[in-house]
Amino acid sequence: MKNYQKIYNSYLEGNERLLIKHILPEYYIDCNINKHNISVDYTLRFLQNELNSILNSFINGGFSQKGFILYPFVKDVSDDNLNRLSRLKNIVVFLNNNGYNFSNSIKKYREKICNKFFTVIISALYRDFSLIKNKNVKYIEKYKCKELEINNYRKDGLGYLSPLNELKDYANKELKQYLSGFYLHGSLATEDYVKGWSDADTLAVVSKETIENPKGLLELRDRIYFMRYFFYRIDPLQHHGSIVITEYDLENYCHTYFPVPIFKYAKSFFRDDRISYFKARDYSSESFNRLFWFVNYFRKLNMEKTFNLGSYDIKTLLHSITLFPTMYLQANGIIVYKKFSFDIAKKDFKDSWEVIDDVSSIRSNWKYLGVIPLISLYSKMNPILCYQLNSRIIDLFKDIKKINDINIKNMVESMFKLSEEAWSRIKKNARSKKL
Repeated sequence: MKNYQKIYNSYLEGNERLLIKHILPEYYIDCNINKHNISVDYTLRFLQNELNSILNSFINGGFSQKGFILYPFVKDVSDDNLNRLSRLKNIVVFLNNNGYNFSNSIKKYREKICNKFFTVIISALYRDFSLIKNKNVKYIEKYKCKELEINNYRKDGLGYLSPLNELKDYANKELKQYLSGFYLHGSLATEDYVKGWSDADTLAVVSKETIENPKGLLELRDRIYFMRYFFYRIDPLQHHGSIVITEYDLENYCHTYFPVPIFKYAKSFFRDDRISYFKARDYSSESFNRLFWFVNYFRKLNMEKTFNLGSYDIKTLLHSITLFPTMYLQANGIIVYKKFSFDIAKKDFKDSWEVIDDVSSIRSNWKYLGVIPLISLYSKMNPILCYQLNSRIIDLFKDIKKINDINIKNMVESMFKLSEEAWSRIKKNARSKKL
């Protein structure tokens, strides 16, 4: 039995402390930023990644528990996001003392880090970061995405996919002034979706003008949050919002945000797909970190024996399992569209792959649970609250595990075994490459 140490809500084996700067960068930063024994390049990457993560959380809601319940009457910011933004203050002071001009951000940090000034500080950080020029980038031409035309899809699915048509209209009326690009990706874009299983995967590119306008960020947040109304009518158990990147990120891009080659399989909500290129930097450390997030997710479920899951959390588990092969390959430096990842990754795992095949079978035979009409009626006001309530009501009357023949305990234990095997391979490669 392996021994694990819990750090920042993550389970680490003893020898994994040597990799802590890659797998728990926030812990590494907290321990070292005031000791001045941390590299400037590492700190710059951490700043960009944290900004991206905080912005993703905020634009998709990022409220406190009170805010999620009382929206639209309360539109606050979670303590977690406030604390993460506070951490970045030490980062910009460090960078400002090491030759990078973050004076504008430092000036904004003199205000209290609170709901009122949250977007003001975010805007300042992005403006200051955008002045840094990274020479170690590779120019990548982006595939020009075709416009999403639901009416060209199979006729038998047009009713089910009608929320996407409504979303397209909504995006062109309400989002276009804030975004440089807005895309549908995943199985709904490639038309190999499964009703009730497949969720609405979208990517929003926030324009420079919006990032530089704190009020514009607040307006975009409201509009993106309302967008969940369309998502949940397709998949009532959808567990995520939209992927968010900024126009600034395109000049110093990290593939783990959304791999550029995958645009080949995406469709644009806007007629004019204006984004034509990315300047991509190295992403090896970030892909290593992303895989560890999944490894730790399965560790926690297994070690804490979290087998009694409701429908919402079961769907999260199933989608995490199907995404794992993509994350494993990405940590190996291989970027591939999700549906092609299974056959490629399977070659490395002969004895422990059965759990992936089982979940693929569950996907193919998924039984759709639907939405309670009254919940759907009120979901325009607060979509996340309404659909989480929908999942809890469904759990009272239906057992998603029995309906779809899911054994959570066996699935978690099997996925823990597979993820640890995959993680051991990646750690070995990381040591050989001196990551």
